[in-house]
Amino acid sequence: MKSSTYALLLYPFIAASRLTIGHMEQIQTVRSWFFIISMEKLRTYSLLSVALLISSGPVIAANIPAITNDFPEISVTHVGLLTTIPSLFVILGVLIANRLELLIGKKATILTGLGLVLIAGVFPALYHDLFSLLFISRCLFGLGVGLFNRLIIQMISDMYHKNPGKQATVIGLESAFEGLGGICLTLLVGQLLKMGWHTSFYVYALALPIFIAFLIFVPSDKKELNRREEATTNPSHTNNKKALQVMIGYGLLLFVIVAIFINYNLQITPLILEKNIGTATNGSNMIAFIGLGAFVAGFSFGKVYKTLGNYIVPLSILLLGSSMFVTTISQSIILTTVCSMIIGFSFRCIMPYLLHTFAQQIAKMAKLGTTIVLIAYNLGATLSPYEGRLITQLLQLDTVQSLVSSNAIILLWISAVSLGVVTLHRKKKNIQQT
Repeated sequence: MKSSTYALLLYPFIAASRLTIGHMEQIQTVRSWFFIISMEKLRTYSLLSVALLISSGPVIAANIPAITNDFPEISVTHVGLLTTIPSLFVILGVLIANRLELLIGKKATILTGLGLVLIAGVFPALYHDLFSLLFISRCLFGLGVGLFNRLIIQMISDMYHKNPGKQATVIGLESAFEGLGGICLTLLVGQLLKMGWHTSFYVYALALPIFIAFLIFVPSDKKELNRREEATTNPSHTNNKKALQVMIGYGLLLFVIVAIFINYNLQITPLILEKNIGTATNGSNMIAFIGLGAFVAGFSFGKVYKTLGNYIVPLSILLLGSSMFVTTISQSIILTTVCSMIIGFSFRCIMPYLLHTFAQQIAKMAKLGTTIVLIAYNLGATLSPYEGRLITQLLQLDTVQSLVSSNAIILLWISAVSLGVVTLHRKKKNIQQT
């Protein structure tokens, strides 16, 4: 009796202790899940933060007049190269990264690029008496960007290759971060420029916290890469050849689109002034709205991809060409602003699609495809002024309006052809499946 009585008296305490232990285990499990989720977010956003620097080369364009005044013996054309020369060295950096990653891995290669961007980017703020050193620093800056430009896409592909939907979303976010970096750094340069053109180069100090975050939170890639290599099959030589032809075709297409898009960025202010519907300030605002449209496209790419699938490219080119043509006949600065934002949105839907599509290939072909895309992009951006000059001479154009409208018609023609190709490919695929 006594033992049963003691048991009854102690039962509430025993039950409470068991309940407490159960709750503690549940709390510990929840904490573990929160830790895993937070670490995954830290890893993802530390990786995405690198993209903030990809489009940071041209942000010092506002410095060119002041630099020209400080170096009167240097021609304006050569001073202007400080803005564009990094694009050429980005291409060299992408090619070097293909070899360097085999020796030291993706993470170490990206950290090397970030270190180079930090040192070469800030250098003009510390030493700015010799133009030749400024020029060399800008070349090294572009080289640094090239070292991580492709690899962050590849690391995203490696991390999420088992979840294509998540992969598409994160690649879209990478594009959004790239656009966000260009917008924010341009605004920051404008403020720092008030203290002197050389002071504005301190904007590249942003590479330091990005370097630290990437070093701490992004794991080494060797094990992940090995697992992916083991998981991939060895496709036939015919399939590889066909995939290569598609990649080269997309590369040529992207080169033309980028050249026309960047040329629009160059011509929008002269177009507004020529039509007498706004000022140079309005033209500068157009560039910001193009960036805003690109930013929105990056964040919404995952949903757009799920909705449109392979029709993203032809429909984006159609929207790009249509909006560009409307700007040539628009008599309203508001309508032109809306069109510019749509142009930025449609253009930024193309790049993530190509990167995501090539990421679905085996590791070797994915690397080659991403390299082709980035080289085509940077070549198109570098040679865009010559595209405008070529079209002007071939068609004997004498106004900015006629140049922009001609480029818009070229895009509309490309969209019609690409739409037909995608439709035929889908019909052929459906026939093979039935």
